[in-house]
Amino acid sequence: MASAGETERADWSPLMTAAEAGALDDAGAAIAAGADVNAADEDGWTPLQLAALNDHTAVAALLLAQPGIDANKGNKWKSTPLMLAAARGHAATVRLLADRADARLDARAEYYGRTPLIEAARNGHLEVVALLLAKGADVNVADKTGRNTALIEAIKGRREDVARLLLDSGRVDFADKDARLAALVWAGSAGGPALREALQAAVRRFFERDAAAAPAG
Repeated sequence: MASAGETERADWSPLMTAAEAGALDDAGAAIAAGADVNAADEDGWTPLQLAALNDHTAVAALLLAQPGIDANKGNKWKSTPLMLAAARGHAATVRLLADRADARLDARAEYYGRTPLIEAARNGHLEVVALLLAKGADVNVADKTGRNTALIEAIKGRREDVARLLLDSGRVDFADKDARLAALVWAGSAGGPALREALQAAVRRFFERDAAAAPAG
């Protein structure tokens, strides 16, 4: 996926340039002059996406305060502002976006099909993962392959603190045999002893909880 810095800036509005640079006064002046806060360049980059990508939280807050702002608009790869901020670990901007009532926490990008939680997990952004979990992000959504969830990406990337946080949430669904085995296999090859033990304990708890919840026959 191309980054905003690789797009042609000739078609950027003054508001887009200000958002990318984090120039709050210039962004405010462009909005006061009537700039369209949702206008995008030829690759679909909007001012809010640029602010989120570069962790310009004050500019993002200004944009989000504007009537009609589309906080979930994706670029041509369907990457939303929340995905972009989550992938880079921009916790303050993630919090700002995730706190909105219209936040699409589990939206999937077009290219790899990753959600904001998967992006944060695979890059080891523990604080962002915790924020998204607290807002109710779905830990069991997989990417386009259907195999890589946030937990799998964390284990594969040796992000053991993130994997432990996901396991401790108690929300990982181990009912699917293939998904369960994939987690165990990846933990066996990429995880340390503590992670393998935590994963096995989480699997046991999952089935014990299911058994306790089942109606008596």
